[in-house]
Amino acid sequence: MSTPAAPPTIPAPPPQVIPADTVYAALGDPTRRRLLQILADGQGRTATVLAGNVGKRLDATLKHLVALRGAGLVVTAENPQDGRRLLYHLAPAIPATKTERGWEMDFGYFLVRC
Repeated sequence: MSTPAAPPTIPAPPPQVIPADTVYAALGDPTRRRLLQILADGQGRTATVLAGNVGKRLDATLKHLVALRGAGLVVTAENPQDGRRLLYHLAPAIPATKTERGWEMDFGYFLVRC
């Protein structure tokens, strides 16, 4: 009696690699770094809430979020409480760790502390 062959395994896709120049350009603005710091806790937030957190107008905050999203640093999801507004999250490809000095985000080729 033969044992059945194990099903083929499908390798996990490699983690998304964000080009260094893209990350450097996106992180060149202090408001964008602050937005990433706020989102590092894993909680999704609307653009309106984020605008209040960074003390900027909504339109200015949205421009920063568009730049971060275009760089692959931020992702969006539907808001279950309000289908008209998106929730912004730190991209899953960016591991964020809480330390006693704040948040650390490891991009593989450099570490951001905020």
